Amino acid sequence: MSDTGLNSLTISDHGCNNQVDIAASARLADGVRIDLFGNHNHLCIGENTIVQGGLLEMRNHDGSIKIGANCALIGMFRCRASNTHISIGDQTTSMMAHITLHERGSIIIGQDCMLSGDIAMDVSDMHSILDKYSGKRLNPPQDIKIGDHVWLAQGVRVMKGASIGHDTVIGTRALVLGEIPPHSLAVGTPARVINNNISWDRKRLPIAARKEDEAEQKDSFSAG
Repeated sequence: MSDTGLNSLTISDHGCNNQVDIAASARLADGVRIDLFGNHNHLCIGENTIVQGGLLEMRNHDGSIKIGANCALIGMFRCRASNTHISIGDQTTSMMAHITLHERGSIIIGQDCMLSGDIAMDVSDMHSILDKYSGKRLNPPQDIKIGDHVWLAQGVRVMKGASIGHDTVIGTRALVLGEIPPHSLAVGTPARVINNNISWDRKRLPIAARKEDEAEQKDSFSAG
């Protein structure tokens, strides 16, 4: 692996026909683990992506983790059942995300998303809820989809079946259930939309002067 520019990376492969594609320009920090179990799994990490800490794990069969280009990630990315898939778009960042799939399904995260610390999401409840009389399971797994340019603030939980539209902000410690439309600011448990006409920027931009301040400045110039 010396020609990839990776730092003392160890890949633990316990299965057959697993494929790992890591771009030559990608960087994985010391201590990052890649563990593969089962067969026919695929891990792909794009150009100039940095994985600064954590675990990439695939268990059982026919799973995939695909990370785009120019990402900077810390987290646990775990496909723990057959036919489970994680897709992370270009330029997405995470400070610490726990992204897991305990049952069949997919978690799709768009481009240029920003995941803060202590983020968690899973397509499964991990245990079964049954109808008392029929014994039928009532809580099947459901996919999660997050659009482009979404900011998940500290401590957000994204539940199975959630869909978050592009250019949206989810406030600190919100619990996301169901659909959040694009250009929304959503907060609370469960998350509710309090503004549906927003976007956001990674830079801390200057605060616009208040109208009262502008009027005072105008008066002072006139007096001078």
